[in-house]
Amino acid sequence: MDEELKHHDCCGGSGHNHHGHHWPKKVLVLFLGVVLLLLGIYLISLTRNSLKNYNYIGKSPEFKNIITVDGSGKVTAKSDIAIINTGVLTEKATVAQAQKENTEKMNAIVKVLKSDFKIEDKDIKTSQYSIYPRYDWRDGSQRIIGYSVSQSVEIKVRDFDQIGEILSRAAELGTNSLNGPNFTIDDPEVYKAEARAKAIAQAKDKAKVLADQVGIKLGAIVNFSENFGGYPIISAYGGDVSMGLGGAIEKSLPAPSIEPGSEEVSVNINISYEIR
Repeated sequence: MDEELKHHDCCGGSGHNHHGHHWPKKVLVLFLGVVLLLLGIYLISLTRNSLKNYNYIGKSPEFKNIITVDGSGKVTAKSDIAIINTGVLTEKATVAQAQKENTEKMNAIVKVLKSDFKIEDKDIKTSQYSIYPRYDWRDGSQRIIGYSVSQSVEIKVRDFDQIGEILSRAAELGTNSLNGPNFTIDDPEVYKAEARAKAIAQAKDKAKVLADQVGIKLGAIVNFSENFGGYPIISAYGGDVSMGLGGAIEKSLPAPSIEPGSEEVSVNINISYEIR
């Protein structure tokens, strides 16, 4: 009997050990399942946190109920600079001849601008310089008959009383290309800030009235956008100029009368409030 029990225990133990060889595989499958589950939870959590972190003014998933109002502000400003473009175009048989004459005329204009009109270096800028050949077409072919040299400078005039005289003197000194004056504002930021303040005040007043009318309470501002309406550049020219290619004045040029006028700086804004 004892031998049978021993034999049974031995067999039973052997059977237990036989089944034990499959148990680690089950544990491994269970372990992998738990890992995949935890990984899925982690990825969902990471995505959710990323959405929360993607939070800047105008893009906030936390604020679902918002109200948006607009406002506009305008400021009338007087132009404080006039931009004049004056140039010289010279045509000669050779590049050297064209350059020499063109440079002499342009240098004379710039010299007078600085000495007689006290225009500072920062307000005189070369805006264009070019050299190109001139062609003559004969019998289906072309040949070079000379060269053109062109140079232009942009001038910022701050004393408007000088504009008419500058236009006249430039023509006298040989300019044969003149554009302007174009009146504008040298630094519009001050006027933009004033217009923006008016636009924001208007939008806030509109939001309060609207909140009272529909029976809601305004929370924090969650979005702000701005559109600068800009201001027009006004062109004005009051002279009668007729200039030949070489800059010779065919008609006496009186100093033209210049009126700068005023300009309107406008700013449009949108403000979004959280609804409590």
